[in-house]
Amino acid sequence: MDDGTLDRLAERWLDHKRASGRGMSDNTESAYRADLRAWARALAGHHGLDAPDDPDPLTLLRPEHLTERALTAAAAEFFRDGRSAATRGRRISALRGWCAWLVRAGHLAADPTAELETPRLPRRLPVALTDEQLGAVVRAASTPHEHARGQWVSLDRALIALFAGAGPRTSEVVGLRVGDLVRDDGVLLRLRGKGGAHRNVPIDPVAVEPVDDYLADRAARLGAFGEQDPLLVTLAGRAVTTGMIEYRVDRWFRRAGVSRPEGELAHVFRHTYAVGVLREGASLNELQAVLGHQNLATTSVYTKVAAEGLRDVARTAPVLRHLRATRPGPADGGSPASG
Repeated sequence: MDDGTLDRLAERWLDHKRASGRGMSDNTESAYRADLRAWARALAGHHGLDAPDDPDPLTLLRPEHLTERALTAAAAEFFRDGRSAATRGRRISALRGWCAWLVRAGHLAADPTAELETPRLPRRLPVALTDEQLGAVVRAASTPHEHARGQWVSLDRALIALFAGAGPRTSEVVGLRVGDLVRDDGVLLRLRGKGGAHRNVPIDPVAVEPVDDYLADRAARLGAFGEQDPLLVTLAGRAVTTGMIEYRVDRWFRRAGVSRPEGELAHVFRHTYAVGVLREGASLNELQAVLGHQNLATTSVYTKVAAEGLRDVARTAPVLRHLRATRPGPADGGSPASG
């Protein structure tokens, strides 16, 4: 069998992942590519195949370069470079999945990742915002600031409302279309989760108000839109991206004087939503369905936060209350279109 270079085999593996029943999001595919190339750069150095100008080091390697000794050396290099345990663990997971496929497809006689140890991650509980912090963040997002780049207050308020009202992942918010706000005996938000899984999440009518304000403002500024158009766009008419959302959330936290959480900033709203749902009396299985977790163990970590007696941890209701309290009235020009 002509095994070919590892770049070709990586593409075949990614094709296999895309064709599987679970599918693969663009973000997941990008992460896989980055992780495999990181391994390839380290392996090329180990085997003396350095080519700094080669944009894809996978082209330098063949299956026989995937040895236990070489992979162990590459993993040690990641540690010396100061890569976090989370990054190293993610890279090992990607490599294991690829090598398992290479064995099944007959490109490797045995799995060379068997001796690789997955780093132990520090045990961290999700961080949720207090009611006071939420109020400060909502006020910061609802207040126009002079000279702020790309400012659009109604878009900021719609973002907070979606995160607070349904607990979606940032990638799920990015993927929303106008028609995903389903108004039928209440309002549902249709979310596209990991692996192409879909779920409908009830969203509080108070959270829908800022979204409707934004849509009215958008129509006035940018013209009509259809059901299949992106739900959230910038003033330039471009669909929001994960990077754009993170930039806006970072700006809210800085203006509010609230400590920025580690990792993906917008994810703190998902944590806050989850803790609030449990403290309102929902079951773990109900929360799992709403959050779109495949494994109940992933959801169960929120019970530890909710059970720690954090009486100041915000429920969903407070952030919605802050949104309603900061909604401009007729005297302020109606919908929050300023900025």
